[in-house]
Amino acid sequence: MSTFGDIVDTVTRDGLIPKVTDNVLLGNVLAMRMLTNRKDAAAWGEVTGKFVQFPIKYQASTQGGWYSGFDTLATNQMNTRVNALLYPRQLYWSVGASGIQIAINKGPEGILNFLATELRSVADDMLDIFGTGLYSDGTGTSSKQLTGLDAAVDDGNGTATYAALARATYTTWVSNIDSSSNAITRAELAASYDAAQIGSDQPTLGVTTPAIWTTIEGLAMGTISFNNPIMGMSKEYGTMTRAGVQKGQTGELGFTSLFFRGRPIVSDEKCTSGRFYWLNENHIGLAMWPYPTEIFPGYVTKPEYNGFCWTGLKVPTNQDAAVGQLLLYTQLVTDACRTHSYMTNKT
Repeated sequence: MSTFGDIVDTVTRDGLIPKVTDNVLLGNVLAMRMLTNRKDAAAWGEVTGKFVQFPIKYQASTQGGWYSGFDTLATNQMNTRVNALLYPRQLYWSVGASGIQIAINKGPEGILNFLATELRSVADDMLDIFGTGLYSDGTGTSSKQLTGLDAAVDDGNGTATYAALARATYTTWVSNIDSSSNAITRAELAASYDAAQIGSDQPTLGVTTPAIWTTIEGLAMGTISFNNPIMGMSKEYGTMTRAGVQKGQTGELGFTSLFFRGRPIVSDEKCTSGRFYWLNENHIGLAMWPYPTEIFPGYVTKPEYNGFCWTGLKVPTNQDAAVGQLLLYTQLVTDACRTHSYMTNKT
């Protein structure tokens, strides 16, 4: 455990770490939404060993139907479900100070200033890695990377097996794709949205790149009309009033937010180039695994900062230094791939 005392330990934990995890979310819209709406892994299904396991319905039962009088009724049991499973992924970032750095930055204030600088740098690096992971297929870093949208929202040609289920076998375990290459259109937005809608279960969020977002903005801008009233001739004096004209007329172009059928469309710098996703957040989100506070008392000083935990500053037995880690135990989970859709090759 840290030997810096409560002043450094508590300020780092309660003051600096929350600011760092907030900064991780800046500019990463999907990460912010996912971490804000995170759930314990147990909320998605049964946590068994190293993975979370949850059932999906992959076919309708045929053991029923219309009948008349003394018709024989089907009584066989038919299995319509199969278990999907996903393993947690772990992300960490270390923040350390060597003995000589601690000696130079004397006193609690000096150490805190040094740690604040290091933690701000860590926030930038974590943003890059975590944001990339949210859009990945999970094969990066020897398959230790988050299994992101590239695998979860797929038609089966990119990721043939997701959550241990082969999409060729379980045909409802796929997402609709529009792979036509062109500037995105309103008709394509509607068609992709419709493809992910099942009854009243509809997409809740559109996610795309800044470039495609701007194209969509242009589609909306085509409907703009301006109303710039200028005062007419005065009935009393027979003169043209110039109120508002002398100051110049002002017009405003561009939007800061876009909605389609009441659903927000957000721009995310980490979104894969050429992609647009319709996501149903009732069926996709981050599953979180608990941190080992009970198994290793004192190992984690406080478990939750936007889903991250801070281990506290520790003094290794074989180094002249103090080191702490920000940890994240998570996985992106969807229990209904067909409730999402995506487009590729768009501009």
